[in-house]
Amino acid sequence: MNSLFSKRLQTLDSPDWLQCLSGIKRGFEKECLRVNKQGMISTTPHPKALGSSLTHPMITTDFSEGLLEFITPPTEDLNEPFKILNALHVYTNQNLKDELLWCASMPCTLSKESEIPIAEYGSSNLGHLKHIYRRGLSFRYGRMMQTIAGIHYNFSLSDSFWQKYYAHSASILQKQIFISEQYLSLIRNSLRLGWLLPLLFGASPAVSTSFFSAHKPDLEAWGSDTYLGTFATSLRLSDLGYCNREQMDNKISYNTFPGFLETMRKAVHTSVPQYRKIGVFKDGEYNQLSDCVFQIEDEHYALVRPKRVSGREERMMAAILRDGIEYIEVRALDINPFVSIGVESEMVYLLDAYLIYCLLTESPPLTDAENQRIEYNHSQVVKWGRQPKLSLIDEQGQPRALVDWAMELLTSIEAVAALLDKAYGSTIFTNACKIAKKRVLEPETLPSAQVLKDMKTRGDSYFNFAKRWSLKHQQDFQNQRMLPIEFDYYNALVQDSLVAQRELENTDTLSFDKYLDLYLAT
Repeated sequence: MNSLFSKRLQTLDSPDWLQCLSGIKRGFEKECLRVNKQGMISTTPHPKALGSSLTHPMITTDFSEGLLEFITPPTEDLNEPFKILNALHVYTNQNLKDELLWCASMPCTLSKESEIPIAEYGSSNLGHLKHIYRRGLSFRYGRMMQTIAGIHYNFSLSDSFWQKYYAHSASILQKQIFISEQYLSLIRNSLRLGWLLPLLFGASPAVSTSFFSAHKPDLEAWGSDTYLGTFATSLRLSDLGYCNREQMDNKISYNTFPGFLETMRKAVHTSVPQYRKIGVFKDGEYNQLSDCVFQIEDEHYALVRPKRVSGREERMMAAILRDGIEYIEVRALDINPFVSIGVESEMVYLLDAYLIYCLLTESPPLTDAENQRIEYNHSQVVKWGRQPKLSLIDEQGQPRALVDWAMELLTSIEAVAALLDKAYGSTIFTNACKIAKKRVLEPETLPSAQVLKDMKTRGDSYFNFAKRWSLKHQQDFQNQRMLPIEFDYYNALVQDSLVAQRELENTDTLSFDKYLDLYLAT
């Protein structure tokens, strides 16, 4: 435990600081595929019974019409995000016809790329922009990659915490810039130690052969329609999943707030040959929003990234430039197929302690050499994380046993967890650390190992495994009954969203070309 971390931890261990710590805000963004009776991705439009995917605040779509996304609003209540996520699953299941929600990160059986429908958002300028952005993604990465689903965790510390932390630091920076710099410090450490997340949250060690249309991956064949990684934790986070070579070659800097803004600005304004070949406007339609490294900043596929709530038609980076970083989004969580809502509450509490540990411990600027170590360690864990005696490369560039490093790290995180338990009057945070330690020492208990165990015990393919659990969760949700007041609330959200979309479509005055020029210029 380094001295700076110990000093900061000791400072926070007092009643007034603990009260500030109990104001953490949390929220989820959970993707999941709609699949038909045959287990194929749904090609039907987003169900009208779920409202407008453009304007509904909680139920939308990601890349495809068949890829739902549930969004829970940020809240300080420990249990509320899980309750809302469960309610969204219940409501959706009760409004689907002959379809179910896929319970895993890696997709169901896929056929032709062209049969994966890109999400539609209506005739408004904003709706067109969102659809064309996704067309660009399909040209850049292919539609199959975009069917991979995950859970994003949104995390922010309270205003009272930052007020007190800022005053204690005696920083000469403006307060909002100070907060932004501190969130970037947290992100740097989360990247350094990010290999811990796929180890503990990884639940995608297998994939359908239909995911690979043109090549055979370096994975073990299991039956005729499944590939698996014997020691893999998260194929979703491997180079089989989200991988953008242009992003890797044009890195976003987290070392300073001005550096972050400048590298993001370059990424959304720097044209690259690979994307110029695709063309922006071709044969009378838009293929993509731009031919730059990122069409827009949403394309920044980092495992942890800084965010700020922006207006419906405002670019997020414009909001960050004006008001600074508001929260961080952790994108490293696989969907746990054994849990109905896809995420274990215990492990989310561990994530809280992990993120605060990353804030409190020393966080020097990232170097090129360190970025290479980060990529190496990440690659090793997602592909080989449960391999006995696996070693990673530590901060000194030396091999270090994954188990030893993980246990040392979890011991430090446990000290933060104890502080959070004081703040919340609970034991949930330290219990989460105990669960994590047990799983590190007994890797057969990790979610990724449990997936393979379940498949092999039953002799199931990946498809049959995931469909079986999807059906089980569907039955569980259908057996739940919402209170009338709760059902009315979600019905009202649906109707309000449909009205809001019509209003947007009826009030557009600009041509889309002009609208896009203005949007990209901000």
